[in-house]
Amino acid sequence: MADQTYYEDEIDLADLLRVLLKRKKIILGLVFFGTLLTAVISLIMTPIYQSKAVIAPVQQQQGLGGAGAMLAAQFGISMPPSGNVAELVSLLKSNVLREKVIKRLDLIGGFFKPEDLKDKTDFEKLWEALRYMEKAMKVDFKTKDNIVEVSMEFKDPEMAKKIVDVMLEELQNHMSKEAKRVAETNRRYLEEALSSTSDPFIKSNIYNLIAQQIQQGMLAEAKENFAFKIIDPPKVPDKKVKPKRRVMVMVAFVTTLFGGIFLAFFMEYLQGLKTRLKQDKTHVKQEGAYEA
Repeated sequence: MADQTYYEDEIDLADLLRVLLKRKKIILGLVFFGTLLTAVISLIMTPIYQSKAVIAPVQQQQGLGGAGAMLAAQFGISMPPSGNVAELVSLLKSNVLREKVIKRLDLIGGFFKPEDLKDKTDFEKLWEALRYMEKAMKVDFKTKDNIVEVSMEFKDPEMAKKIVDVMLEELQNHMSKEAKRVAETNRRYLEEALSSTSDPFIKSNIYNLIAQQIQQGMLAEAKENFAFKIIDPPKVPDKKVKPKRRVMVMVAFVTTLFGGIFLAFFMEYLQGLKTRLKQDKTHVKQEGAYEA
């Protein structure tokens, strides 16, 4: 019984090899032309470069005691978050900053050819640019190291670096402006609260809160390293990241090889089916002739 099974397996393997040898021209042709076409396409594809920066949130000293913090909460004063990574990431992914970068560098003309935007309004062009930038710019938060990587992929290596530079500048400007606005609003509110209380302890704490808001506004005015610091600034890349020609050719080779093998067996199946149908018709005709 074991010998019979081994013999059947041997026959099946021989049949498979026979089919592959029979259809080898189809398999080799598909592999050759598929791989060649992929290689040619990879050579004519526009090279894409990536520029990357690494930033880290700056830990701000709050300097409030327990009583001061409670008083701030009582007055509804929102204290600036200390090294808020979530805010950094959210802003870097926001259309607010993307739009500022696009307009500042006039990127619509750089992202698209004139004919691509021929029938679109300025509003539609801006949205196309925002969608392009969403795909091309990556923001990656590294939890373990508490850093944020910002990268831009573009056909022009110098412009890729410039886009990251301007994005970080706009991020700093936005966070600085917002911090100054909040500090000024809080300071005015605290000054009004100061005039309405006579308790010396509360007044002392309000003075401390006002001093902190003034300090926060001054830090925001300085801008540099206010909300984050640049660990690794963006550079002009010297090597492309796309297309990965070697990977494309290898994938094309494997894909067309398996596709060719599948096609060979499928063609063999169709041929066998056609032969069986022909034999069945012949058999039916012969039976009809015998009955007659």
